[in-house]
Amino acid sequence: MKNSTVFTNAVAKQMSITLVEDDELYGKILSYQLTSRGFKVLLCSSGKNLVDLLKNEEPSDLFILDYFLGDGELSGLDLCRKIRSYIRNPVIMLTGNNSLETLVSCLNSGADQYIVKPCDIKELIARIDATLRNSVVYRQSATSPLNIRVDENISLNWENSRLTHSDGRQVQLTEKEMGLLELFLKENNRFLDRRKAFQSLYGFEMDPLNRSIDVLVSKLRSRLRSLDDCYRIRTLRGQGYVMYRTTDSA
Repeated sequence: MKNSTVFTNAVAKQMSITLVEDDELYGKILSYQLTSRGFKVLLCSSGKNLVDLLKNEEPSDLFILDYFLGDGELSGLDLCRKIRSYIRNPVIMLTGNNSLETLVSCLNSGADQYIVKPCDIKELIARIDATLRNSVVYRQSATSPLNIRVDENISLNWENSRLTHSDGRQVQLTEKEMGLLELFLKENNRFLDRRKAFQSLYGFEMDPLNRSIDVLVSKLRSRLRSLDDCYRIRTLRGQGYVMYRTTDSA
């Protein structure tokens, strides 16, 4: 009986869910199914709408994100990382396939659960229940620091997507560049596996001829060195990258 109390209490309090889904019909159907079961649902059709809500509104208790939101849009992975920069409320990712690579990319981006769509509403509710049981910070609205220290001189601000030096100089980053820097900072030895980085940022297995991650690393390298010339990101052929800081700019 104890396991069911979280879900029962959540419904009694009309737990709020933000659903981000670019398929209008599927989004409305899923929203109706959740609403009819006692949830308060806010349906967003784009990632930009969600980012605006995170900045200006009280966050929902739980987020359900579509993995792919269309070309030119923030992906579900990007949104999950963005949510994690603001709050620790649970995230469930909706995806179109059940490959291992997709699962790994969802978990690496910070998602609590992963479910393949179209999904049975009973399974989704069960996963919501499980997510709430396993979330030790549920409804505490604990926030992550918007400013992450890269070192004593440079900080990363998630709200405005900028690197800032202690002397006031700033560099704008893209969502993918921010995600890549976060991956580097998570690694204690600052080594980052090339395939793992690609899967975490783009959500699918890297083709051997795909150079997207290398281009992204090159851009981040330039951004960092424009603020502090002592930064280096070294490529280990066939393995990955190492980010480090030298003692001088030589």
